[in-house]
Amino acid sequence: MMKNLFTLLFLSAFYLLNAQSSNTTLDVVSWNLEFFGAPYASGPADKDLQEANAKKIMRYIDADIYGLQEIVDSSHLRKLRDSLGINYEFIIAPYSTDGVIGSNGWRQSQKLAVLYKKDVFSNISTRGMMLNSPTAVSNWANGRLPFLFKADATVNGITKTIHFIVIHAKSGSTTSDYSRRLAGAQELKDTLDANFSNETVFIIGDFNDALNHTIVSGSGPQSSFQPIVADSTDADHYRSITITLANLGQTSMINFPNVIDNHVISNEVSAYYIPGSVQVRTDVTSIVPDYVSAHNTSDHYPVFSNYNLSGVPTGLPNITPGDFGIKVSPNPFNDRIYITASKTLRNTHFSLFDTQGRKLITKDIATLIQGSSFEINIPASANGTYFLQAESEEYKTLVKLIAQ
Repeated sequence: MMKNLFTLLFLSAFYLLNAQSSNTTLDVVSWNLEFFGAPYASGPADKDLQEANAKKIMRYIDADIYGLQEIVDSSHLRKLRDSLGINYEFIIAPYSTDGVIGSNGWRQSQKLAVLYKKDVFSNISTRGMMLNSPTAVSNWANGRLPFLFKADATVNGITKTIHFIVIHAKSGSTTSDYSRRLAGAQELKDTLDANFSNETVFIIGDFNDALNHTIVSGSGPQSSFQPIVADSTDADHYRSITITLANLGQTSMINFPNVIDNHVISNEVSAYYIPGSVQVRTDVTSIVPDYVSAHNTSDHYPVFSNYNLSGVPTGLPNITPGDFGIKVSPNPFNDRIYITASKTLRNTHFSLFDTQGRKLITKDIATLIQGSSFEINIPASANGTYFLQAESEEYKTLVKLIAQ
């Protein structure tokens, strides 16, 4: 149990240090905004406050694109767009569970939307997927079908054509709900295999099920999105990058024990994915401190991942300190630590961070012979938690330290 807890703390800290928006990366967020702006008693009670909090959080995360679910009132989304500045635009799906655009049902119901930066995306086209399939319409909550946003993304001088598929799957924890989600996932997978086999595809949104197992008791252990999750080995596969967070026991909702808001990428995207960048952004509580206690923004957290369109890896695989070849002592420490090599290391970069992600000390070692040690003095350390990150040319590791 303690080992699992340490692993959770270790990787959570690793993600926090690596999941940041940047002008040189494509930064992607999915977020269920829980009956956003609904003119009735569902979701957060104060819709103007919900809008204001969403603005604060979006400015904080500063993503290039947001795949949004449960957008009800388009005027609130328009005001949110305006408050973010002239570089933002949004597109709402012209259909919903309760009707098509312009109808009273459409205006009153949950809709999918994309909010994006205009200086990043061009040549944009959007459409609903599987709209003419009666089975898909039924399985995707009677009309809440996946919404496709196709565009050219230009980041750091590199342009790629990308397909974002925003989804909000059938909710519920009955066996019938499970069966409909499973059938919907299978039909989406068939559609992708038939029509998007060579495309850069992101599937992001509220899956209403975990990916490492199902939330439905009595339906077996497998996720209702197993047709997509299981497809991770063939030449035209999909990678469920949020499944790692689920395996760590994280949650993407307030008071709900699973990661049901997910990011899945095609093998064409995998070359751009920055390892370790996917994260449930629970840190939004630093921007809206009563996000959880007051339930004033959403019952879901944003989920984040980022990408380097050059295809050059900007992240390194994360391994344990033992596998990396270092031991740090003492821990807890007072004013210094000693790093001992259990194998010879070359061209190794060490960085010490505090819990706010601030880099306090750096040290480069050209060659660290097996069995040798070196000292890092930390004279001004306050009591608390620190993280030592070590990087070689191939790997990265993180050590949690306690100052006393």
